[in-house]
Amino acid sequence: MRLFENVKFGVFLLAALGLSFVIAGCGQEPIKIGFSGTLSGPFSDLGIHGRNGARMAVEAVNAAGGIHGRPLELLVADDLGTPEGAVQADRDLAARGVMAIIGHMTSSQSMAALPVTQETGVPLISPTTSTPLLSGRKDLFFRVQPATDAVARALARWVAGKPEIRTVCTLRDTRNDAYSAPWEAAFIEEYVLLGQPVACRLSYGNTEATTAQVLTHSLKAANPDAVLFVSSARDAAFWVRFFAEEGIRGHILSAGWAQTEAFLAEAGPFVQDVLFATDCMPTENTVPLRTFSWEYQKRFGIAPSFAAVRAYDAVQFLALALKDAVARKENLPEALAQPRTMESLYGPLTINGFGDASGLCFLVGVREGRFVVLEFLPGVQP
Repeated sequence: MRLFENVKFGVFLLAALGLSFVIAGCGQEPIKIGFSGTLSGPFSDLGIHGRNGARMAVEAVNAAGGIHGRPLELLVADDLGTPEGAVQADRDLAARGVMAIIGHMTSSQSMAALPVTQETGVPLISPTTSTPLLSGRKDLFFRVQPATDAVARALARWVAGKPEIRTVCTLRDTRNDAYSAPWEAAFIEEYVLLGQPVACRLSYGNTEATTAQVLTHSLKAANPDAVLFVSSARDAAFWVRFFAEEGIRGHILSAGWAQTEAFLAEAGPFVQDVLFATDCMPTENTVPLRTFSWEYQKRFGIAPSFAAVRAYDAVQFLALALKDAVARKENLPEALAQPRTMESLYGPLTINGFGDASGLCFLVGVREGRFVVLEFLPGVQP
């Protein structure tokens, strides 16, 4: 199958992004939108890429004429990677008059900020929040990232079909528990239903030496055929290096959270040892993605991660709703809640009336220093 080789879309994207800082509707009052994400700390790779992708989308929308002739203006806030920071960042953006907020980049941050969203009436549109705890709810939270349970269950079916993998241990980061706990739970539930044994379930809140040694001891005792990471890119890189030093062998799997350039930069010679279960296609697989990636690298000097792509799509989703709402704040929640299928950079993306997204799932590996799709995960039709 050709993976969404939408040439026309790619050419349009290139033309729009090439017109940097074109302001639509000269003299018209801009529509303020916010970006709220972690721009410092251990998860900052998601926030920085998300901010960059959102900026590019705003420029593309403005280059194409804006929203009924009015340009978008992006206001950026750092949520500091803490629940308190997320609440304060969103309050500040709401006070500055934004019509909607693009954010947050982790599930825990979005969960913490949701009360502010309801209180202020400012919709929150997340590029990368995937916890199923927010699925099927009529509120002001929307997302372009599918929930984790679909890809976790698809990975469980893939693993269960591999005779060389009889037992699995899971290793998850509790610092983003709203993401990691449901991801792990969905994988384990599906895996056990298929009659497969889970050798151990491990978790951590830091990667200090004492913690690493305790977890290593547990893994060696369980001796699983595979270990599944539900962790950030930097942590996945740390663990794969540490396992190699400790002589822990076997298959290494990962949730898509770790599929960023930070993993490629920090995993060293072990980058090819990890397989990622994800709904985010690598940026070299289609014309629109290659065009976006080329423009992003030219602009920021690094390759975009899935966070940049999803943030770009989040702004495009908001722009569609703003057009339907005739750029009126009171009309926006209803416009966002209208079910629609949009042409995202990853291909067709369906968003239902609850603001939940659905798409394809992939198994991704690293070849010659870049992420590549190896196959579609079972249970999801290309």
